[in-house]
Amino acid sequence: MLQKSRTVIIASGKRSRELNVKGEKEFKNRGLTYCATCDGPLFKDKVVAVIGGGNSALDAALQLMKIAKHVYIINNTQKLGGDAIMREKVENSSVVSIFNNSFVEEIIGEKMVKAVKINIDGEQKIVPVEGVFVEIGLIPNSDFAIDVEKNQLKEIKVNSKNETNIAGIFAAGDVTDITEKQIIIAAGEGAKALLSCFRYLSQNKF
Repeated sequence: MLQKSRTVIIASGKRSRELNVKGEKEFKNRGLTYCATCDGPLFKDKVVAVIGGGNSALDAALQLMKIAKHVYIINNTQKLGGDAIMREKVENSSVVSIFNNSFVEEIIGEKMVKAVKINIDGEQKIVPVEGVFVEIGLIPNSDFAIDVEKNQLKEIKVNSKNETNIAGIFAAGDVTDITEKQIIIAAGEGAKALLSCFRYLSQNKF
């Protein structure tokens, strides 16, 4: 049955971009993760790999440098991207090794992750690791919101009141174009959106 509403709050979040390689699904949460902030402490004194070369990967590497025994960065471009200060810290660390022009072909393991198979300039290499952090970005869950305005990243544009370009439709959290993507920030944005929604219902006649 079709249901109608006077207001809508979109809070559908984001999902991690996946590698789509052999072994990724099999070893998810068995040594392979998409969040260094969440799972980094579980890999204390272990050898790990960070997949990616932008700010997400650099941030993960900076966190893991303080926790892990060694950090491999597997980056598919000629050099690391991201902010210069972060990049410099990572590149100058004695516990970090960087593989540029490298593509992950397979996640290898038994019950848990044991290694990653990468391709460097056409040559295959097996890198033994105990953890893999996939840090290649996030995808907003916004495809269903057809008429609301989005930015080039498909994030829903909102103002300081969490209003979208359509009256009565509000959005909050990681699906929006707010600068930071953290749970505590998303929760606060959700509260703001709810108050704006209440105000909209109170000020309009239907």
